[in-house]
Amino acid sequence: MATILAVGIFGSLFFPSAKASNYDGNFDRVPLISDRPVQVAQWAYTPTVIVCEHAPINQRQILKAVNLWKNLGHRFYSTQYKHDPMNKCLMKEPVGYIVVHMVTAGIRLEETSLAQTRFYIDNLTNKILYAKIYMRSDVRETVLEHEIGHALGYLHYNKINHLMNEKWQQGGWDKEGLENKRQ
Repeated sequence: MATILAVGIFGSLFFPSAKASNYDGNFDRVPLISDRPVQVAQWAYTPTVIVCEHAPINQRQILKAVNLWKNLGHRFYSTQYKHDPMNKCLMKEPVGYIVVHMVTAGIRLEETSLAQTRFYIDNLTNKILYAKIYMRSDVRETVLEHEIGHALGYLHYNKINHLMNEKWQQGGWDKEGLENKRQ
């Protein structure tokens, strides 16, 4: 059985009091207090990032976001931009992939959400199998980088100016604690 964690970045200039929803899943190893961002799991396989056809991001945005995480020591097999020869964008369980979609009618996303990431963890191995990122059409700076952080297993970290802050307007480019030590 896999655990599903749905996390997202909430709040905007239009919804300043909005915040993230509760985590959706049966994952019980989340500490209540931490002095650094919590990474609840790591990938079973080196993931490939694929941007689906109607995802509201351009090639420069995805390369910038992936390179930020690569510079922190995280690995990606490849990055595919709107090229999906194996139909991973249509698969229910695209194992080994971080799939970036546009929010569609079938996805429940709070009105104040800018994006949402769902990553799927194998409960026996505590490894991430795949992740799906759902983006609204008004992509803002740091949102894609933040969501890839969730796809890598990081939860919200409410430090002002931190990339993983749950509120977009309080976030920023601080990457403290996001380095992959397992090079």
